Amino acid sequence: MRVVLVDDEKGIVDGLQKLMGRYIPECEIAGVAYNGLEGAQLIQACKPDIVITDIRMPHADGLDMIAMLQEAGCKAKYILLSGYADFEYARKGMRLGVQHYINKPVEEEELRESVYEAMEQIRVERGDMQQIDNLKSVLLQHTLRDLIDAGGDNPGYVRELLQSADIPLTHTSFVCVLLEFDSPMNPGADIGFDSVFSLVDRAFSAFGGVYPFRYTAAQGAVLVTEEGSIAYGELVDALHGLKEALWQELQLSMAAGVGTVKEQAVDIRLSFEEARHALTFSMGKGAGAVSPYAEYYRNEHALSRKKDTIAEIKAYVEEHFHEPISLADLSARFYINPYYLSQLFKQKTGDTYLNYLVQIRMNKAKELLAMTDQKVYEICQAVGYSDSQYFSRLFEKSTGCKPSEYRRRTHDQVADR
Repeated sequence: MRVVLVDDEKGIVDGLQKLMGRYIPECEIAGVAYNGLEGAQLIQACKPDIVITDIRMPHADGLDMIAMLQEAGCKAKYILLSGYADFEYARKGMRLGVQHYINKPVEEEELRESVYEAMEQIRVERGDMQQIDNLKSVLLQHTLRDLIDAGGDNPGYVRELLQSADIPLTHTSFVCVLLEFDSPMNPGADIGFDSVFSLVDRAFSAFGGVYPFRYTAAQGAVLVTEEGSIAYGELVDALHGLKEALWQELQLSMAAGVGTVKEQAVDIRLSFEEARHALTFSMGKGAGAVSPYAEYYRNEHALSRKKDTIAEIKAYVEEHFHEPISLADLSARFYINPYYLSQLFKQKTGDTYLNYLVQIRMNKAKELLAMTDQKVYEICQAVGYSDSQYFSRLFEKSTGCKPSEYRRRTHDQVADR
C-alpha cells in the first residue's frame, strides 16, 4: 500500500516515517507534504492508497484538503491526526467519510491499528470491485456472443443487447474484427486471453469503444465502436501494431480478418460474418496476415469459393467422413462458433450434424458391404469408427438389420436377378 504523509511539523512527518518503516513494512511512503495545498497536489499526482494528514495546517487544513481531493475523484482512505479534542472537526470529517483518527503524540499501536483497518477496508472494496468487473466481463461476453450468433435482423433485440452491455447506440459506427492466435514457441498451450485483451485495449486506444471477447479456444473477437465514422485505415494499422506487440510481449502469432464498418447496430452480425470470411482468406495468405473484407471480396480465388457455408461443410464431410471430424473440429476449420454452427446446420438441413455424419458413414458402409468382401471390422474402420460393436449398433439402428445380414440380403437380391 502506498501512503502519503501531510503535516506542517517536520518532526511529526519524520517520526511517522520511522514508525511506518519499523512497524508497518507493508506500506511504502510515496511522498510527504507540509501544508494542505502542497498535499493536495502531491496526492493527485501519485494517487496513494492511504493519506495520513494533520487537521490544522497553513494554506488549507486537512479537512479542506480532503474535500478538494474527493471533488477531484481521489479514492484514498484518510487518517486524521489531531492535537485538539474538537467535536466540530470530527463531525466535519465524518461527513467527508473519514473513519480513522489518531491523537498526537502518535503512539505506535494506535497508528498500526488505524493503518491496518484502512488497509483491510481497501482490500474488501477492491475485492468487491474485482467481482463486479468479472461479472461485467462475463455478461459482456455473453451479450456479444448472442449478438453475433443469434442477433438476426431484429433491431429491437439488438438494441436491448447493446443497452444491457452499456454499448452506445446513437450516432455510432460499428466494426467487427476476428483474431486467430497461435503459439509457435509452445504449440498447444492455452491462450492467455487476459494478457491478449490488455494489448488489444492498448492497440485500439484511439477508438471510442473497444469490446474484446473470447470466441473459440484460439480465437478472439473485437467489436470496435466510434461516435461518428471509424477511420478504417487506422484500424488496420492498429491491428498490425497489435500483431507486433503480441509477438514481442507474449510470443503469439496472430492472423486477423476485419469486417466493414456498419452504421446500424443491427448490421454488427454482418460485419462479424465478413470478418470471418476475411480471416479464412488471411489464413490462406500465410501466418500473421491481416485481411480487410474488401481484400477478400476482390480476390478472384476467394470469390470462386464464396458459397453457402453449410454446403462447404457438407462437401468437406463427404470427403473426410472416415476421419474423426467433430463439430468442434469443423467450427475451428470454418471459423464458426460451435453453438452457432450447430444451430445453423439444423436450420439449413433439418437435421443435426451428428445425424448427418452418421448417415454419410452408414451409406458408405452399405456400399462397401454390397460391393466388397471386406470384413465388418475393416469396413467399420474404413468409415471412421474404431469400435466394431458400436458401429454394428449404429448400422442396425439406421438400416434395421446387422451388417452381416445386410450383406446377405444384398447378395441374395443380386443372385435372384
